[in-house]
Formats: sequence, structure tokens, C-alpha cells
Amino acid sequence: MKRIRIGLLGCGTVGGGFVRLVNAERERIRTRYGVDLEITRILVRDLDKSHAGVDRALLTTNALEVIDGDCDLVVEAIGGVHTAGTFVRRAIARGRDVVTANKALLAACGRELFRAAAERGVTIGFEASVCGGVPVIGALRRGLAGDTIESITGILNGTCNYVLSRVEQGVSFSDAVVHAQERGFAEADPSLDLSGQDAAQKLRILAEVAFDAPVHREVVRGIASGTRGKLIAEARRVAGGVELLVEPRRVGIDHPFARVIDEQNAVVIRGRAVGEVFLSGRGAGSMPTAAALLADVLECG
Repeated sequence: MKRIRIGLLGCGTVGGGFVRLVNAERERIRTRYGVDLEITRILVRDLDKSHAGVDRALLTTNALEVIDGDCDLVVEAIGGVHTAGTFVRRAIARGRDVVTANKALLAACGRELFRAAAERGVTIGFEASVCGGVPVIGALRRGLAGDTIESITGILNGTCNYVLSRVEQGVSFSDAVVHAQERGFAEADPSLDLSGQDAAQKLRILAEVAFDAPVHREVVRGIASGTRGKLIAEARRVAGGVELLVEPRRVGIDHPFARVIDEQNAVVIRGRAVGEVFLSGRGAGSMPTAAALLADVLECG
């Protein structure tokens, strides 16, 4: 029986979901894959805060106890760029594989981190950084590795899609945002989502995976009261490199995106040989993201 010892950085919405999923799926994974998962240490901000379903003996406020401790792999679920980046660099330097859902970190520092990981001989798993539980990274890196990708078009932000779906049903824009916050899809400050920047970060990650070409042009427009349709992110080959566009668009009733509602995400990948490949699923929420993290843990470990 192979054993994977996991150090977890962060036990908020995503990290807490990851712990619950590991506990729920551990026996199935042992039986099916012959792998025993063990979370050895968990970084939290406050030891006195309640973390349902988490063994308090595993908690620490010292990141080095997680990274330098008795683990084979580090799962980063903190978010942000500076602190998370420091911890990920430390884990790589210590020879740990890293699994992350941190789109902001990868969009800002991805090339540097992947280069450092390659030099150290470790892996960075990042399926969870884009589209939650929709395996778009895996499709690009493995399933479509034999084809030239011409374009990627998607609904990459579950918060915006939820808000716009509710607006189509007659809910006011402001109320729809509040509903998204109440359901845990939107942060207390939803500006990163509504401005289109969250979708843009995810699009940059997909473009980095899919295209061996520089970004030639990037345009990002968000949503606001009065916006109708879908927030669409598109990366496509153009003369001189790759063009990235994030903008609200109307979609026809027969378009596959018309059926993508609420917190769902969807992506259409167009390959030169295979044509269009459509992927969709839940793109927001702790459990879809946790499922993608866990898939990467099994692959990296």
C-alpha cells in the first residue's frame, strides 16, 4: 500500500473542503488505487477557531511545521500571491510536490515556479486553479497534447455566471450578488470576480498551458448592473501571438453556453485536428475545488 503524507496550508473554505473530501474518500481510494492518504499537519491562522471535522491535534500556526515536517506533498489552499508564493517556493526547495488552487499566484508567478519545480525535480499540480471540478487543465496537458490548440472559449467565473443567471430570472443585480455571497460563491468583496480579473487570471493560466506563444493583446471587461448574457473568456491565436479577451456577450439559445447556469463553468477547446471539445461542470464552491485538488494529489503522489 502506497502512502501519501500531505501537509495542508490553509483550512478555510477550500482547505476545509479538502479535509472533508479526503476523510470521505480515503477508504475508496485505498481499495481502488492502493493509496493511503494521510494529512499530517494543517496550517491555520487561529488555533482557537472551530474547524468542523478536523483533528485539532493536526493544527499549527507555523507554516514551517507543515512544509518541513513529515510530509511527501504540500497542498496550498491559502490564496493570494506573496505569502502563498513564499510557502510554495519553500516547499519546492525542500523537494516537496505542490498542489494548489491558487490562480492568482500562478497567473503572477507561474513561469518562475514551474521552472524552479523542474530544476528541483518536483511537480506542481494546478487543476483546481481553473474551473473547479472541470478537468480542463488535464484535457489540455494530456488528452489534447497531440493536437495544436487554436482557441479556448469559456465561462470561467462561477460567481459572475450565478449573478447573471439570477438577473435573467428577474432578480436585481445587487440582490444576485448578495445571494452569491450567501451561498459561498462570492467573497465579501466581490470586485475581483465582477471586474473580470478572476476570469482573466484563469484565462492566462489556460493560455500558458495551451499556447507556446506570447500574449499579444489582452482586454478585460467585467459585469455590472444592466449586464445581460454571459461573461465569456476567450484565448485565440492571432498574428504575433495570443489574444486574450474577457467580456460580457449574448449567446444564442442553441449555443452550449446557454445551458450553463448558476455556478457552473464551461469551456470549448478548439483543436486543429479534433475540432471542438466541450467541458462543463461546477466551477465554484469548496467541494468541486477540493475534488480537483485531490485528483492532483493522487497524480503527483
